[in-house]
Amino acid sequence: MKHALFAALALLPAPAFASFECTVQQQCGGGTCEAYTGGPFLIEEAGDVWRVSSDGQVWEGYATTTVEAGGEVSIVLPPQNGMSGLISIFPSGEMLFTAHAYGQMAVAITGSGNCMTEGG
Repeated sequence: MKHALFAALALLPAPAFASFECTVQQQCGGGTCEAYTGGPFLIEEAGDVWRVSSDGQVWEGYATTTVEAGGEVSIVLPPQNGMSGLISIFPSGEMLFTAHAYGQMAVAITGSGNCMTEGG
């Protein structure tokens, strides 16, 4: 049902995609995968940027494509707060993310989950 709702919302104009709440089920890094124990990712369009927040952290990114143009919402997170990354939200509601943390504990982390639009 959630997938059908997201597919129906994909037919609406762009303002319907102003925000998402994404639940991450799994994260992988260093050759192992485990259940994600953090809170949801809140992804909100805020003018020319997208604000991504989770567990007290906030990042700002830029959309490189939209559902209308490329079949997915793709948000690049330039380096900030010790990391950079990419979030992809597909028309089915599925999401993938990758985060690159740099510095002394450099690591690449990937994750997957599902998103719902605000109010849906």
